[in-house]
Amino acid sequence: MTTLPCLSQLTAALCALAIASTVAAQTTVNITSNLDNTLYESPTGALSNGRGNSVYIGLTATGQKRRALLRFDVAGAVPAGSRILSATLSFNVIMSTVALPSPMDLHRVTRAWGEGTSIASGGGGGGTAATPGDATWIHAVNPGSFWTNAGGDFAAAPSFTMSLPDLGPGSSSPAPGATADVQSWLDNPTQNFGWLLKTDEVQVQTARRVGSRENVGQKPVLTVTYLAPGQTATWGTGCPVGAGTFGNAWVGAPIGGTTIQIAQTNAPVSSIGANYYSLDLDASGTPLPVAGCTVYLPLAQPLIPGNVFITSASGTASSPFAVPAGFPGFLVNNQAAVITNNALGFVLSNSALALLQ
Repeated sequence: MTTLPCLSQLTAALCALAIASTVAAQTTVNITSNLDNTLYESPTGALSNGRGNSVYIGLTATGQKRRALLRFDVAGAVPAGSRILSATLSFNVIMSTVALPSPMDLHRVTRAWGEGTSIASGGGGGGTAATPGDATWIHAVNPGSFWTNAGGDFAAAPSFTMSLPDLGPGSSSPAPGATADVQSWLDNPTQNFGWLLKTDEVQVQTARRVGSRENVGQKPVLTVTYLAPGQTATWGTGCPVGAGTFGNAWVGAPIGGTTIQIAQTNAPVSSIGANYYSLDLDASGTPLPVAGCTVYLPLAQPLIPGNVFITSASGTASSPFAVPAGFPGFLVNNQAAVITNNALGFVLSNSALALLQ
């Protein structure tokens, strides 16, 4: 394919569009849990706290297990057909008997569960009598629907692990497992049963009290970043070049059967570069042994080589991309590399993302 340097009359128009398109088109939403509850270890399933202002995680001083259930209405907040780029969970620990953070596993729940009207008195750590509709240690929905396994039905392997603080706010880092779960809940909302939160349940007196959705100002929040069909976006930061960073962006809507441009800005001047593609994104990126250079293409997958281009004397370039028809919902990730004289021999741009329409 022929290269199309961003020169003369094209420079002002196309590169202005490229700069404008680097304003992230991806959307970030904060979703408060729409269901939450605590599973209090009890052989009779007598205890719950469906409408209480806290959920509990860990082991009590007497060795009784506490597991939290959280569900978020992803399909009600994210447009159908969108691609989830990242998902993080945040919450607030209100009370704890331990002085150090500890690991906490989040497992995908595999069946529907309930939140009744029970409200535990005092701190709520002991629970209260379960009401109809509540999840309990043995009931998915009290009184007639039972878990297959006491303590909840959930995937054996955690989707991700995060640090449970001793007190105050906690937030997970972006994790592929969390992103995959949220994508699944968007694509199949009837299978969205949320996460079960649990510690290693070995050391006693590790239980923590965490704000629930009924707790104003301390609700669990799922922060989701997504790309809707037909949108483009930028992700991450390119390698340092001069006083700025190497930029990369799609120019135009990725509609099947059309041709749009991929434009580079603040690249090494008068240099040779090339585009590389993948059909996925490494959201966290893999840092390279040069300060500030990160690969956002998933290195575990084959990369697709694209156009070769020449950067202008002002460090700009562009090249065409023929959007394939008949692949709506495919995420195309482009990252550009330009030859330079650093330790790697090249610099990388940020990722440019396009969700085909």
